[in-house]
Amino acid sequence: MRILVVSHGYPPTVSGVTVFAQKLARAMVRNGHAVTVVTASERGQPYEDDDQGVRLIRVRSTPNPFWKEGPVPHVTFRELEEIARDFRPDVLHTHESAGLALQLLRLGRTAGLPVIATCHYVPRFVTHYLGGAMPALVESIAWSYSIWLFNQFDRVVFDSLAHRSLFVERGLEVPTAIISCGLDTKRYHPPDGTPETVEERYRLPPRPRLFFTSRLARDKEIDVLIRAMAVICREREAHLLLAGRGDDRPRLEELTASLGLTRWVHFLGFVPEEDMPALYRAVDLFAIASTCEVLSIPTLQALATGLPVVAVDALALPELVYDGVNGFLVPPGSPEALARAALRILNDPDLAARMSRASLSMAAPHAEQHSFELYEELYRRTVVDWQAGLLPPRPLVPALQAFRPLGRLSLSGPLSPLRPTVLDPWPRVAELLGPPLRDGPANLLAFIPPSYPGIR
Repeated sequence: MRILVVSHGYPPTVSGVTVFAQKLARAMVRNGHAVTVVTASERGQPYEDDDQGVRLIRVRSTPNPFWKEGPVPHVTFRELEEIARDFRPDVLHTHESAGLALQLLRLGRTAGLPVIATCHYVPRFVTHYLGGAMPALVESIAWSYSIWLFNQFDRVVFDSLAHRSLFVERGLEVPTAIISCGLDTKRYHPPDGTPETVEERYRLPPRPRLFFTSRLARDKEIDVLIRAMAVICREREAHLLLAGRGDDRPRLEELTASLGLTRWVHFLGFVPEEDMPALYRAVDLFAIASTCEVLSIPTLQALATGLPVVAVDALALPELVYDGVNGFLVPPGSPEALARAALRILNDPDLAARMSRASLSMAAPHAEQHSFELYEELYRRTVVDWQAGLLPPRPLVPALQAFRPLGRLSLSGPLSPLRPTVLDPWPRVAELLGPPLRDGPANLLAFIPPSYPGIR
């Protein structure tokens, strides 16, 4: 197959989405497919490159006011049409939901090609940057746009049950699939006695150590973790390690200093991927306060390493953390609750050991090779169905129609908890891919923990 992909970024721009886009593209090339990725140029000016057989077309970009390391890509329809004419793709795939996605949709309709979208976000994310005094109104507008956009694709992929359910509740009608972004379970594993040097190289403080890694950005709500450390350190010695870089670091460092926590909160900066598995093995607990996680690769990495996890009870995190089994779920935005849960684990080695074993069992279904197999089958099935005329035509819908259902959310008042009303796991989760895939070695249920409520 020949697969044309668009993504807002691609390494060296680092985020969960960009790294996954790279891994998936490389995996398809290894399996004998031709892949071209259209993405932003980190230099600002356009150029072409090769990434282990993946053809990269870096289009011109402008600075992103909300993320300095993630420039905004710009490509005209004529330019994208010329790329497609040269590459002759069989299927189009977007990891993006703004300008590139809109251009790809138009290309699919004019060129007669099927178009797949992977949704990597929830509209709540937007309110952290554009919400201002009216976050509910901004979220409602973002939801209206998102449903309008994704209902024009032929198939839409989500990372988790909760993620998909939120969109279905709000009017998503196109066929869907759930495919985990996955992780490399061969690299992320518990300590096995092999000597490692991360403690010395990163000058890690004494144990116990709590850990979180991500972009240092407002939507990650890292300030909740820092405030929780003020509660923890009143009762015992402990250290919080924060790995990553981002625009929010100055604010977080200022908060740390104002709370008198500079001795206990450590900003490690950017940690290369080759060091990350060993760093997970050098800590005792993973904590996450973000309420916008559609899956959370860092949390998956913690599970695969055998770490107990304290997470907020929001969106997809309850699919990875079972309260009282492999960690604790706490109310969003509550440093006190997060601290109390962490202290229960840190102060009870037997509880921590039981939770560690449970985490390992929950990570196994998310091995990235299964994810690659599912995406390959999704591409193949989509091309076959398109060529057989089994996919209904989806004309482009005028943009103004996106904003008719503004009444879906309250336009004033606080934001409601980001949880679906009903999880709709089966059989509709697999309605897209059908029995042959469900019954095969790489099946959709492999990406849902087998002990998930309602799934056996």
